[in-house]
Amino acid sequence: MIKKPKLTFWQIWNMNVGFFGIQFSFGLQQTAVNPIFSFLGAAHDELPLLNLAGPVTGLLIQPLIGAISDKTWIPKWGGRRKPFFMIGAIIASLCLFAFPFSPELWFAVGLLWLLDAGNNTAMEPYRAFIGDKLPDEQLTFGYQMQSLFVGAGITIANFSLFLFQDWFSVPAEEGAALCSTAVETVTAIPTWVYYSFFLGAIASIGTVLWSVWKTPEIPPSDEELNGIREFNKDKPNALIQIISVLVVLLTLPIALGFVARFFLPELLEDYNVLVIVILLLALIWVYIIYRWIKNHQANPFAKRMGDLLAPFIETTEAVGDMPKMMWTLAGVYFFQWYALFCYWQFITPMLRTSLYGIANTDYQKYEGIMEACEAGEVIATADQSFAQNIQLLSEQALAQTGLMNGTYNLVTMLVALALVPLARRVGSKWVYVLSLVITGIAMLSMPFIKDEYILLAPMILFGIGWAAMMGIPYAMVSKVIPEDRRGVYMGIVNMMIVIPMLIQTVSFGPIIKNLLGDNAVNAILFGGVFFIIASILAIRLKLPKEKEDHL
Repeated sequence: MIKKPKLTFWQIWNMNVGFFGIQFSFGLQQTAVNPIFSFLGAAHDELPLLNLAGPVTGLLIQPLIGAISDKTWIPKWGGRRKPFFMIGAIIASLCLFAFPFSPELWFAVGLLWLLDAGNNTAMEPYRAFIGDKLPDEQLTFGYQMQSLFVGAGITIANFSLFLFQDWFSVPAEEGAALCSTAVETVTAIPTWVYYSFFLGAIASIGTVLWSVWKTPEIPPSDEELNGIREFNKDKPNALIQIISVLVVLLTLPIALGFVARFFLPELLEDYNVLVIVILLLALIWVYIIYRWIKNHQANPFAKRMGDLLAPFIETTEAVGDMPKMMWTLAGVYFFQWYALFCYWQFITPMLRTSLYGIANTDYQKYEGIMEACEAGEVIATADQSFAQNIQLLSEQALAQTGLMNGTYNLVTMLVALALVPLARRVGSKWVYVLSLVITGIAMLSMPFIKDEYILLAPMILFGIGWAAMMGIPYAMVSKVIPEDRRGVYMGIVNMMIVIPMLIQTVSFGPIIKNLLGDNAVNAILFGGVFFIIASILAIRLKLPKEKEDHL
């Protein structure tokens, strides 16, 4: 095994700079994408399903990229991980530039799928990149530095939304008639949103280029290089492998899902149910393919399929070999990430209700006015004023979300490195447990605060929790996984993140509609309870004695 040298503060800083751009993009997804969907006509109970891109692309892309990058060495293009996060950053930048030009809801949803694919292609090898470069005693510092850039990227993204809304928003009373194409109406994306996405596109590619330029990868040993060559011998290139996995694993379940919907329309009228059926079929199909390939290795066709689906086979086997600590973390992550998705989807709708007093009936009335407007009907002056007021308040809610999210990410940026000595003193696990508790308290308090500035107080707790969540679990995992499978295991950690998100996207629409009164306030409270449950489960996390942090 190659002995890794200790890196200086600025070397660790430079290798993490690229995460700023990736997280700027992620910050815009957190804060601006769902309001954009609302501007383009999406209803509350549609938002979870419209966010299906995040968990699905994360579930498919990150473990595949991780498995492939473990078996890659391309010196001409940067090495093992850098070629992949360069490709991801380019895709994300192009999507960010195009996003605010979305003319219809379907177009914005399609771009979100591409944007998430690009971000996931960049993010997974970046997580593994830190583990590749740093010795065990610097892992907590390295991942907390990454957490610092998580906070910085999302902070600037959210503050840009807040400031651009303040500087460039057109007040309703200065606008022309509600149905005029010359003004920003409630079903159009405000022009000030464009500027944040343009800034994100520049940050995404620019910061990744900086890290690629400033940080060389550690070359594999001769033995490891020979192993990589032997593994890749007679296998198709990485792009063909990725396409093959996606086609083979998804085509049949999707086809069968729509066939089932055709024959059982009453059962599958709800698209949430359709997605659940497809996912269950995909799970069964994955198991069948894996068992068939493993049980027929002498069969030339099975061997060929195994070569085409090599990243899938590698990921599946790694799950079977997963350390016990990672299984415990999976339970914690279910509640943690389910709750976080509730927050990101419903914080702006919550503010519209709790802070600005827009009831569901008000929103339904405004949607009716806009439908009439789009149909070419004459809108009464009182209804025009009402809809323009709802537009203004909705924009203020989005800007307030930007301020709140920017605040918690600013706190993350400020406290991320301060958590390193605390983790050494009391242990990583207990810092992580506390972070989940205080984040739950923050979410439970938000709906009851009626002042836009006092609302920033729970975001301080949220920011401390986010700083720990985005660094400490990765450092803990990095200490218990095999060095030569770091990429695939970091991809599996992401699967633990996106599976709860995926479950949330297909389950929470019916939950909020039927159990929580279609009320965004209740969605935020629901998330707070899930954080408390996650903190209780995190007490069971345990590292080997020799791998624990020490002063």
